[in-house]
Amino acid sequence: MKQLRARADFETARIQSFLRDAGSVLRGDTRPLLSFDEVRRAARLEGQSYRGLKDVPIAEIRGSVGRPNDFDASFLAVKPLMRKRWEQLDGAMRRGEAVPPIEVYHLGDIYFVKDGHHRVSVARHLGWKTIPARVIEVKTRAPLSGDMDAAALLQAREYVDFLERSQLDRVRPQASIAVSRLGRYDRIFEDILGHRYFMGLQQYREVDIAEASASWYDNVYKPIADLVREYDILAHFPGRTEADLYLWITARWLELSRAQKPAGPAEAVADILFESEGATVPPPSPQVLAVLQRWLGPPRRVIDLPARLIRLSKTPHPEPHGGPPPA
Repeated sequence: MKQLRARADFETARIQSFLRDAGSVLRGDTRPLLSFDEVRRAARLEGQSYRGLKDVPIAEIRGSVGRPNDFDASFLAVKPLMRKRWEQLDGAMRRGEAVPPIEVYHLGDIYFVKDGHHRVSVARHLGWKTIPARVIEVKTRAPLSGDMDAAALLQAREYVDFLERSQLDRVRPQASIAVSRLGRYDRIFEDILGHRYFMGLQQYREVDIAEASASWYDNVYKPIADLVREYDILAHFPGRTEADLYLWITARWLELSRAQKPAGPAEAVADILFESEGATVPPPSPQVLAVLQRWLGPPRRVIDLPARLIRLSKTPHPEPHGGPPPA
């Protein structure tokens, strides 16, 4: 009888897996089990440490070390040859027998099973909320979140490349530069290179990239990000990030300078928020308008964009980051 129950459980799990996969295909949302090797390569492994035995939330176990194709994203069995081992564990766990803790890697918000795939599969089927696990914490150069898909892995890889070129995380460990679209880290790195060039002209020496990145972060990026955060500008642009708005604000700042209009971070923000033609965002609230009035009057907030860059920007040339707001 117990053997029949275990066999029925396995078939039920496989049917659930099929129905879930079919529904995902119809919805266009086919997310496989995450591969630890792919994530590690994208986010760049920097170290690991053993965190001991813990009860791990099963809902946060979303990846596998070496076996991403043997189970679906919900750890339901997908191959008939897994039946025997699965049924044995199902019977043992239903009887309350002790099973060894699983072993997992913890990256960001996600756990990856190193040993114990069948135990996780059966535990999920039985409705367990947590499972005992030996946890190895893994540190990566790029931060990871639970919403990890192919696009997010590519973005993590871009961020790692940006950090390796700029060395920003080495000189400003607290810095976190997140963008919402691919390709924007290249544009930010171009800004750092421009900042480095003008630093060299002003100081009559060669400036290394790490020093330029630190100066750019302290004197250009962070003041703008602080303004965005202080006055909750992101509330007007859902789905954007501080780095998205940084690119947009600095581009608009240079556009205003080229047009020989009053130019600065406040004016750029005002110009962006006040433009209504083709806008899909609501108009600024009275509170934001009052903030902008304070920004535009004395005393002025100053952000250190090199004066030479502003003067050069008045010479007509193709837009560096122009166009519509970050999408």
